[in-house]
Amino acid sequence: MTPNRFIVATVATFAAQAAVAQDSTTVDPIVINAGQDKVASDVAQSVSVVNQEKLDEIQAANIGDILNQVPGVSGIGSSSPLGQSFNIRGVGAGVTSAASSILTLVDGEELYYESYRQGSIFVEPELLKRVEVLRGPGSSTLYGSGAMGGVVLMETKDARDFLTDGDTFAVRQKLTFESNEDKSQSTTILAFAPDDNFDALFALSYSDIGTSEDGDGNTLIRTNADIANVLAKANYTKGDHRFGVSYQHLYSDGTNQDFNQLDGSATFPWGVGNITTQSQVAKLEHNYSPTDNPFIDLTTSLSYTNSQIDVAQGTIASEPVFASLIGERSYELWKLKTENTADISGAAGEHYLTFGAAVSRKDRTSNPASGSHPEATTDTFEIYALSEFSPTDRLTINTGLRIDHQRVEPADSVTVTSDSTTGTAIEPQISAIYKLNENWNVLGSLARVNRLPTDDEIFDAFSGGAANLDLDPEKGTNTEIGVSYVGSNLFTANDEIDLKFTAFYNDIKDKIVRTNAGAGQPGFDNIDRAIIKGAEIEGRYVVGKFAASMGVTLIDGQGPNGSKLNSIANNSIMLGLSYQFTPEFKMGINSTFAADRTQDRGEFDGYNVHNVYATYSPDRGVLKGTEIHLGIDNIADTTYQPATYLSQAAKGRNIKLSLAKTF
Repeated sequence: MTPNRFIVATVATFAAQAAVAQDSTTVDPIVINAGQDKVASDVAQSVSVVNQEKLDEIQAANIGDILNQVPGVSGIGSSSPLGQSFNIRGVGAGVTSAASSILTLVDGEELYYESYRQGSIFVEPELLKRVEVLRGPGSSTLYGSGAMGGVVLMETKDARDFLTDGDTFAVRQKLTFESNEDKSQSTTILAFAPDDNFDALFALSYSDIGTSEDGDGNTLIRTNADIANVLAKANYTKGDHRFGVSYQHLYSDGTNQDFNQLDGSATFPWGVGNITTQSQVAKLEHNYSPTDNPFIDLTTSLSYTNSQIDVAQGTIASEPVFASLIGERSYELWKLKTENTADISGAAGEHYLTFGAAVSRKDRTSNPASGSHPEATTDTFEIYALSEFSPTDRLTINTGLRIDHQRVEPADSVTVTSDSTTGTAIEPQISAIYKLNENWNVLGSLARVNRLPTDDEIFDAFSGGAANLDLDPEKGTNTEIGVSYVGSNLFTANDEIDLKFTAFYNDIKDKIVRTNAGAGQPGFDNIDRAIIKGAEIEGRYVVGKFAASMGVTLIDGQGPNGSKLNSIANNSIMLGLSYQFTPEFKMGINSTFAADRTQDRGEFDGYNVHNVYATYSPDRGVLKGTEIHLGIDNIADTTYQPATYLSQAAKGRNIKLSLAKTF
């Protein structure tokens, strides 16, 4: 599809769905993590929600399968669950620490990993119940500085998700099979809640994953791993106090696995190794929310996260891993955080004020020491506040301020310098949404973001490179305007629609890039400027048993001297159609129509990809509690390469079957 035809199709689709009006609708998803809970159309930010129903339909093999359904979000690198990195609105790249421009949190805690040609986050989709994507830098006040692209918030399942009709104990067993990658998976969940005050969950998931192929049968990524996941959670409520503890651990044992999990061995013989990948999240949390005091809703947490990869030589002598890449690399993060939300509403209007502070230490290690993975500690102190004020029923104004101060100190193994560096990020933001009538809202936001340099960018000494202690933080100014609509009884009785359109302009100064300059020169430096601009449309329509969804991404970007940025994704239209034949049986299709994309590194052809699915969930008889999901991704077995992939095609046809039973 040519760019002009693509734009015409986009405008036509938008116009057809926008020329309507009426009342509030149930298709509008609830947004939990962008401040006070609201429906998406009433939030002055670009927020998308993938809930449990959608997760069940997608049957995601990896996090990228989930986020590919969200406008403005693209996967980077590969379909391997161990090669996952993300791009939001043209920010994020698979081979540099630009992954720090996107915050990825699991149950509120940050997971991050950076190492050349490997993924940045390792999470089992089967244990998730909800994913929210806050697009753009205006959403990061509550979560961390430097979120130039946005924030991805993942929530794991809870015990009460499986307990119904007064049950106090439940067991859920699920088996999954996938043709592409020869994947088999077993997931067992135990849920227990003897009363209203206590609940606990234990989940164990085990996967055997092989090799993925493109539509032409070519080998893509040799994951070749046994992956085990454990999730344990418990919550106890006593009066106004709630106590929570949780632990999750992913352990992947790879044999003759591609070292390069982003693009396999397609462009260079990186070799295969016996690779162990681990990801951990542990958390203690206390919430105090007295029912008679609206000024206190105080949560304090202590958390520990760790992402680690240990590479050893594989057994295929003809495909060795470089000696410099052998060993263990990890990121450990300890964080103590306290946050309070005060309801200070009064005669002036509804008003909520959230404020908090946190201290953390990130320890980046490498064994043996490596110039391309410098060891360092990063100590950070954070304070932030977000005000959500509604002086009238029609107007809501959000103002936020975050200040992060960090100190980065190299370990003794760093030979290029022994000096530490400090930096401060000050991030103000303001957004507003105004209700024109019962159906239409207008919205806008302005946010300033500073992404402080990471330890890798400061101390990188690859190929004899020099440290860059004078590296400036990236400075982004993001402007957004938009309109949202909700309505019902449009074309027929009881139909419902919601629609949201957002245009954005992100001006990034002092953008940090890898120089590849060689001996004696900094490995990373600032370039003058990058500008990324675009628009997104997201909408849903429901009538009776029929449902449709739409997502549109229009984006462009340029660097110094008019250069085309290599991080810009394809313009695309995503369409979803489903029909609920009976309360137990549903079928649907999700399609992506992507346009051509020109980057400095080459031309990327457009593509059309279609995923179909069917679900059967009987609610009576001996099969009550059973769920059967059948899906075929890329049903036409198309070979294509998204513009955000480094060198490889995406995965070809993949037939997925899952059987689940809750007892």
